[in-house]
Amino acid sequence: MQPVYDAVVVGAGPGGMATVAALLDAGAQKVLWVDPAWQGGRLNSLYREISSNTTVAIYLKAINSSTTLRSIIDSTPSPNAVTKLEAMDHNSTCQLSVAGDMIHMLIEGLLARPEVEKLTALVEEAHLDKSIWTLTTTPVSPTPIKSHRTILSTGSHPRTPTTHQNYNPNLHQLDLDTCMRRSLLPDLLPRNRPSTIAVIGNSHSGILVVRNLYELAQAGDRSVKIINFHRRPIKYAIYTDEGIIFDNTGLKGATAEWAREVLENSPDSEIVQFVDDGEDENAAFEEWLPRCTHVVWAVGYEQNRIPRVFVEGRRVAGTVQFDMRSSGFRVDGHDGLDGAVVKGLYGVGIAFPEEVEDPEGHVEAAVGVAKFIAFTQRVKERWMGRG
Repeated sequence: MQPVYDAVVVGAGPGGMATVAALLDAGAQKVLWVDPAWQGGRLNSLYREISSNTTVAIYLKAINSSTTLRSIIDSTPSPNAVTKLEAMDHNSTCQLSVAGDMIHMLIEGLLARPEVEKLTALVEEAHLDKSIWTLTTTPVSPTPIKSHRTILSTGSHPRTPTTHQNYNPNLHQLDLDTCMRRSLLPDLLPRNRPSTIAVIGNSHSGILVVRNLYELAQAGDRSVKIINFHRRPIKYAIYTDEGIIFDNTGLKGATAEWAREVLENSPDSEIVQFVDDGEDENAAFEEWLPRCTHVVWAVGYEQNRIPRVFVEGRRVAGTVQFDMRSSGFRVDGHDGLDGAVVKGLYGVGIAFPEEVEDPEGHVEAAVGVAKFIAFTQRVKERWMGRG
């Protein structure tokens, strides 16, 4: 008889890595880890050339908080991705390629553990019946997948509104992920005619795109004008003795340093112009978007598709609500099940982050490798039924 897994972890990015480590820390003996690509999530597959917002010290403290990850680090021959991190200035940030190599090393170490089984597949459905989850996948698993708990770390992607089409249907919409990668940006814009790019939003991703475009314009081989739409001034993280204010929503690291030095000082007005659309977004779009040739939306992320979820034969996917404190799910607005806890279903990662308060009481979603590790370490005993 096929044994029942202690847990199935869906997704192998930073959140999935943190989840598997926490399960092993909590004593799980049989974990199935499922991912369709095994690329280390978007961080490794898309964001390696971007500067991290997290200091080396925070990365090191996080991975050393897990007994399982610590054992992988100790057993991996030097030099390795972690010793490279350890050799850097602990108070500095690093390229995400360095963090990505660390994550890849830890994923490989987790997959080498006898308690962990790897499956390359996409989870399509998750059925809960009498406290046991049964999962279906593409391609179909050679044996039935049954588990006491299912933990989703399925990731997210940039939101891509199309509102700009109401003001300028000829705008060419650029992909946010691509625009954040400086090496790919020149190929998106023509050499033989000027480009005016509307960057909508001034969060970290928006300012990173503004920086990449600004430096491309300064290089002189493209005629580039940037119009940055924003609803509020740039928000920076503030470091205090009690902790970091706006730790998750404020600019940090190299992007913050550039914004202070260039955008807050004396930006070249021939390259970048700022439009405050907070009072009347429609009026701002109506005035400025017809002057643009391209648009980039930097207005947040949305969850990737999750498996179709069924409870006792009734589909509830689409009505399950994530609890950012417990990492569990409840059914919302479903006849007969409204408010019920979905037993054994949990979430972690950028799509399912922990809710935290900064030192001044601002409530934020905690997003980042170290924060995923902290969240999983906090709730691991709850997952195993001991918390």
